[in-house]
Amino acid sequence: MRLARFWARWSGIGGLMLVLSACGNTALTLDNYDRLAPGMTRAEVEAILGEPAGCSGAVLFDYCRWGDERRFIQAQFIDGKALSFQYRGLK
Repeated sequence: MRLARFWARWSGIGGLMLVLSACGNTALTLDNYDRLAPGMTRAEVEAILGEPAGCSGAVLFDYCRWGDERRFIQAQFIDGKALSFQYRGLK
């Protein structure tokens, strides 16, 4: 009986997490994209968009993406400052 309640509780939490992850990043809007500007620090960009889905780069360059391959905002940083931004699939 205890095991059944345990699995029922955890499967409910797992279902909630799945629904929330399907909602995506609500900060991915054209309004927020328009707030971004070259020269902003990564912290300033993250204050608008939240944590990126992923980043990669080398020595002075970083490329960060918020969202997924169909709907995203991407930023290029050099020495911690934004150089450029691109987007796809925003409304």
